[in-house]
Amino acid sequence: MFRIASLFSGCGGLDLGFSGGFSFNGQSFKKLDTKIVFANDFDKDAVSCYNSNELLVKDGVQCLLADIRNVKDEDIPDYDILLAGFPCQPFSNAGSRKGVDDKNGRGTLFEECERIIKAKVDLGKRPKAFVFENVRGILSSKMPDKVTTVPEEIIKRMRALGYEVTLHLVCSCDYGVPQKRYRVLMVGVDKNLGKFDFSLLQDVVSKNNIPSAAFGKEEKLMLGAILQNLNNTQDNVVWDYSITTQKTVDLIGSCKHGKDAIKYFEGNFKKEDLPAIVFEGRSWKDIPYDKLSPRFKKIADDPQKYHAPKFFRRFAYGEINGTITASAQPENCGITHPVENRRFSVRECARIQSFPDDFSFGSIPLQSQYKVIGNAVPPVMAWVLAKSLLNFLTK
Repeated sequence: MFRIASLFSGCGGLDLGFSGGFSFNGQSFKKLDTKIVFANDFDKDAVSCYNSNELLVKDGVQCLLADIRNVKDEDIPDYDILLAGFPCQPFSNAGSRKGVDDKNGRGTLFEECERIIKAKVDLGKRPKAFVFENVRGILSSKMPDKVTTVPEEIIKRMRALGYEVTLHLVCSCDYGVPQKRYRVLMVGVDKNLGKFDFSLLQDVVSKNNIPSAAFGKEEKLMLGAILQNLNNTQDNVVWDYSITTQKTVDLIGSCKHGKDAIKYFEGNFKKEDLPAIVFEGRSWKDIPYDKLSPRFKKIADDPQKYHAPKFFRRFAYGEINGTITASAQPENCGITHPVENRRFSVRECARIQSFPDDFSFGSIPLQSQYKVIGNAVPPVMAWVLAKSLLNFLTK
């Protein structure tokens, strides 16, 4: 059995994937040969959510509420694999992109991962592997020398500790998640065990018949399929928009396919049999010019200058949804329902992030529920990665 230590655990998306033993989208994701021996986060709502879910704490280990910088090396049990989705805000395109210069020190939290791995290596208890996850903005983020990128620095430091590191930019909808969410994954393996190959993820997708935008069965990832049968699910509650935002959403209007188009996505259907209208999403560009705000008129008047961004994106039933963010704001996040003039419910967001319906978010305030879901690593993609890595390490 592989022992897992998890840092920056959030509400537990990555941990759930590495544990397995859940169902999503009509498919079972088997329990893996792992055991979580340590989990940690400093967000009290994320920790509360994590600890309220039996899927994560059934082995008796609860997520520790603490700043990892205050956790001593010796307080972390021995482990085989370290998971760390260290804070992405310093590297995010949606943020200020301060990177390692972030005033809260979040941009250098990967150094805590280095510290914790090094402590075990120095004791002769070398972990077999680690997994780091972050936004793609980290690829261009620089260290203080303004030359070395953050990933280059991480790889250099991990190699000095005796690990071969593989980095890959992935899109979650290629690995069973109904969301076009791009993330950087870094997998390090003890150099004596070889070097991880990300093509192993495709093998797991194929062998387990997992829906994929790249490798087949894309239909099962479309919004119309994902939003089926939600009436009796838990946490199906909605955070209302502000008055100003609601006016914009109302002006954009519902996708032209209407609410009855959901019937096209029942059971086994084929993409080629769907009417063209179900693929037509909307955005601020669908607002009549005379009703645009001064800001949007400025963009509309010079689209080349502003690259005509698709603010207030509204995905149609026949599309795979875009990234669900922690802020859950519709201007930069496809979080408006296709036909109802509202934000996706908590459960709808959880579905888009591939959380099982029996994973509960109701133990924390409503706005925090959206935040922890948006910050999470999609469990299904995490399961595909975990299965791939365990297959590699077992061989």
